[in-house]
Amino acid sequence: MKLGRCPICHSHIQLEALIQDDAGSELLGLLAGLGRPLARPLVQYLGLFRPEKSDLSNARALRLAQETIALADRDSLTAALNETVRALHEKRQQGVAKPLKNHNYLAQVLKCIAPDARPAMAQKQSQPTSWTKPQGREESSQESQRKWAADMRKFGLDPDQFRIDKNKKSRKK
Repeated sequence: MKLGRCPICHSHIQLEALIQDDAGSELLGLLAGLGRPLARPLVQYLGLFRPEKSDLSNARALRLAQETIALADRDSLTAALNETVRALHEKRQQGVAKPLKNHNYLAQVLKCIAPDARPAMAQKQSQPTSWTKPQGREESSQESQRKWAADMRKFGLDPDQFRIDKNKKSRKK
């Protein structure tokens, strides 16, 4: 069944060809269930993972889409995807950006955009030594720093790069 023509190469698009393999079929079903506000930026985001000299496989695109959807709620994810795609397309036009390898960039954008990230940051600034978790258990600053370092490593960043040595700071004065 012909769906129409590709807007880029003008060849016919066959529905049967799109759903021929299991991953392609599942990816198409996943995208169809998301609705346009989230599906469109997600498809553009998946395109950022495409290697320069080859295509992105349906299996990898499906895995990346599932991982992306699991990162945040729909509204935050839609805003973060739009911002990520816009920023990386600008960088690519300047010849700076390479294909993405993981979701670290999107995760950083989500931290800035997600509404629940702002109150957590404000709470952290108002109580620098400890804070109360929703369960009522107080968390020490050492435990908080340990969890922060683990999160930084999870996103592929070196936590020691961001630490401030208080002794060095006092020596500079």
